[in-house]
Amino acid sequence: MTWESVEKRKLSWSEIWGMESARLSFIIRVTYDVLPSPINLQLWLGLYTACPLCTVTATLKHILVGCRTSLTQGRYTWRHNQVLRCLAEKVECKRKSINAQPFTNQEERQFSSAFVREGDKPKTSPSTPDLGPLKVARDWQMQVDLDQRLIFPSEIITTTLRPDLVLWYNSPKLAYIIELTVPWEEAFEEAFERKKLRYANLAAEAENRGWKIKVHPVEVGCRVLVASTTAKLLREIGIRGQAQRQAIRELANTAERTSHWLWLKRADITWAAKAVS
Repeated sequence: MTWESVEKRKLSWSEIWGMESARLSFIIRVTYDVLPSPINLQLWLGLYTACPLCTVTATLKHILVGCRTSLTQGRYTWRHNQVLRCLAEKVECKRKSINAQPFTNQEERQFSSAFVREGDKPKTSPSTPDLGPLKVARDWQMQVDLDQRLIFPSEIITTTLRPDLVLWYNSPKLAYIIELTVPWEEAFEEAFERKKLRYANLAAEAENRGWKIKVHPVEVGCRVLVASTTAKLLREIGIRGQAQRQAIRELANTAERTSHWLWLKRADITWAAKAVS
């Protein structure tokens, strides 16, 4: 992992003082892999213990992303969906905000030139608030693969693929395909390339039908570091400045709280999801 691919995680003194000691301890120790995982206990004390769920030698990485039993029981899916819900709330808030904005005459005149050549800069008016690239329309639609099984919008293309989130409008034809992964941080680049490749054919077929498709794999690490791909997506859809920093903070906090819960339940054969506040 290169630090250039990760957003800085800053904890203010007010956050630290207001944080539960167990939570602060987890954030520090999970970042530096000094939690009492079975492999660390073996190194520190000479004690050999295996993963209580699948009986293999357990590193911290195994517990947080690699245990087959945890995967089968839906533990990692639960964490993924909690982070996805946080991301979807931010995108939905932006979608509603854009759709509620009046469509100015100047934007109507610029509408046909909203897409500019690579390397060029779009023309904006200093008197018009910068709403980001989404300002080219006021009828954005969104689906997210959470409470209901996502069915990919048929007006774009018919497929059985189920990305985590689709944001689109019909005239002109533009769609964002957003796919979230909550991996071990060193696997950010691998996760990005895998998800990008997964939707390459779909994007090509949709573009043959006249659509402009933007595939955005994003990563929020299981050890609470957020990938720069996530920040890039937020900026592209117009979530910038303080709003972007707040969104990244909330995504990191959600990953942290859910990973902490998985850590606490690492020895429990029976497992139940926990509400994350």
